[in-house]
Amino acid sequence: MNRAAFYACILLLATGCAPMLNKRDPAATINSDPPGAIVFVEGVERGTTPMTYTWEERDGLDVEMELRKAGYHTSTLRFRCDDHDGVLLADALLLHIPYLVDRNSPRMRKLGFQEVTVPLYLEPRQDQRTFLVPVAPMDVDLTDTDLGTADGKPLDDGRDGPFRDLGGASSSAGTIVGALKGTWIDARTYYKGSSKGAELLQQGKVLLRPVLRDLDATFTEKRGRYSGPLDASIDWVFLSGMRQDSVLHTVPMRTRLDLVTTHRTEVMTELLRHAARRLAEDPDLPAVLAGIHKEAVLAGRGEAISVKTPAPLAFEGRKDMLSTLVKAVTTIQTSDGHGSGFLITNDGYIITNEHVVEKDPVVKVRFEQGFTLDGRVVKVNRDLDLALVKVDATDLPALSIGDDTGLLLGEELFAIGTPLDVSLGQSVSRGILSGTREIEGRRLLQTDVSINPGNSGGPLVDENGKVVGVATLKLSGEGLEGLGFAVPISVALDMLNLQFAP
Repeated sequence: MNRAAFYACILLLATGCAPMLNKRDPAATINSDPPGAIVFVEGVERGTTPMTYTWEERDGLDVEMELRKAGYHTSTLRFRCDDHDGVLLADALLLHIPYLVDRNSPRMRKLGFQEVTVPLYLEPRQDQRTFLVPVAPMDVDLTDTDLGTADGKPLDDGRDGPFRDLGGASSSAGTIVGALKGTWIDARTYYKGSSKGAELLQQGKVLLRPVLRDLDATFTEKRGRYSGPLDASIDWVFLSGMRQDSVLHTVPMRTRLDLVTTHRTEVMTELLRHAARRLAEDPDLPAVLAGIHKEAVLAGRGEAISVKTPAPLAFEGRKDMLSTLVKAVTTIQTSDGHGSGFLITNDGYIITNEHVVEKDPVVKVRFEQGFTLDGRVVKVNRDLDLALVKVDATDLPALSIGDDTGLLLGEELFAIGTPLDVSLGQSVSRGILSGTREIEGRRLLQTDVSINPGNSGGPLVDENGKVVGVATLKLSGEGLEGLGFAVPISVALDMLNLQFAP
């Protein structure tokens, strides 16, 4: 073979190197858990999982893929399609072949992964009750110091690795709270030693403390970004809100998350988000929390108190009724302000709101007749915002107990109390029953009766002059006028554990 023919053969072989070295377009297998999700890229349907995704130039270098399935939240997978022309460029330089590499060709790109499973998360049922759950920072109690590998090398909790946050997981609670938004778990970050934290424990009855037990990664790494499966074991420990050394329930979890070019600072964040969403899918957890909450609420009733049924108030007609009823309604004055209350016995038992008396053991009770007595706070029920106060007196006018379960929608109701200022004591406002609502597991009467600051703790009475509710809450704001709420009197008596005797 002469020299010209030899070089011609070399040229033909060289120019054929590109398709020989990189024949296929960049592709990867896309799975979902559970399968059957429709895959969209840039709004264009590309298939149903499990499927083979092949990158196209129209997808762009920064690909955003959506996976949609009925009954599940839409999940998003983001990744970058990188250059993959290093071998061909070196070959071109070696053979002195110009313009061999076409950067716009799909064959000159790579996805950085071959297969990934994208988790899908269930949408909550519309009728699912919501539970408030305070969340404490994660505890790390690893049963094995082997955390897995990255490119075949052992991983540790060093500051430059993906598990750099294991030494101080204080931000974990905020991550979990954010992940649970939109689920039936109303998660809140718990700050130990704060008044807000104590309030959350009172309302939620539990404290959720996640405990990390095991990590096992099989990663590849490029420029501080990790891809591959991460297996983890987490115990979701529900502690008593009142006794935080008492474990009420534990949900052990073993879960896996496939990461795709996730930055080292986001590895643990993504894992916690995923695990928290899986926790919200536990089919047994709602019933468990309902049982815990019910038991704690019943415990908050305290010991039973036997009281005497009051003598009924005598009146004739609507005008006479209201002028008579106000004599049984009181103004409760504390060190921080005032509220309302009402007598339920002739010997001085008064119902009001817990937030009216707050932590004062003794309050001033002002009567419509013009005199004031010291009132001793006998018990409180923070779950229903109720308090029982006792004054030492006899022959006081008291309201008769009505039947809140027999109220009809649209029935006329009256609120009596001391709105805004003590000089407005025993003011009367009128409205109707707008409905019966369940809010955070509590049955409440909704009314358009005017309920203002100072009215709290006052009675809601029916058209027969009997008390059917305890005014407790008014929502205010743009478009929220006319939303007042009251604890049904039957619920109030039960939660204060009051028993009437003849």
